[in-house]
Amino acid sequence: MSNGTAKIRLKIGGLEIEYEGKESFLKDELFNTIKKALSIYAENKDVIPAEPAAQSGAGAAARPGGFDHSTNTIAAHLGVSTGPELAMAAAAHLALVKCKDKFARKEINDEMKGATTYYKTSMSANLSKSLDTLVKSKRLNQVAKGNYALSASEKKSLEAKLAEQL
Repeated sequence: MSNGTAKIRLKIGGLEIEYEGKESFLKDELFNTIKKALSIYAENKDVIPAEPAAQSGAGAAARPGGFDHSTNTIAAHLGVSTGPELAMAAAAHLALVKCKDKFARKEINDEMKGATTYYKTSMSANLSKSLDTLVKSKRLNQVAKGNYALSASEKKSLEAKLAEQL
């Protein structure tokens, strides 16, 4: 503390509050601030994670999942050359960057189209076949008709591959 300024960081599970300013605020209002933060956390703990997502690498904090890669960038890191591989890059983006547990066929297709360096229109036409191949090889799980999720082993593998690139 210098010149009447103070700094504090309050962390409760995944909730974090940081303040830098007048020292008098901390003296007079610190207790009320902590009380309000605890109240907010208690009321919203189902949407506030208990702990922040594990982060790796210097730029990992850019997104909630720890990755800030576009589908195009993920495709480049994975060396994509086929429709199923681009579908996996799209699924990786949805799961690891957008933090989705499951995603619809249309979302995968839209992500694939966004990877303009790798996308070919024939990939959309063959998407059903690509998704079937990925499900059969246990890289994707079909959680409902037209809805998919990364298998646990595939998610772990993709996280490791992408973390190497950070």
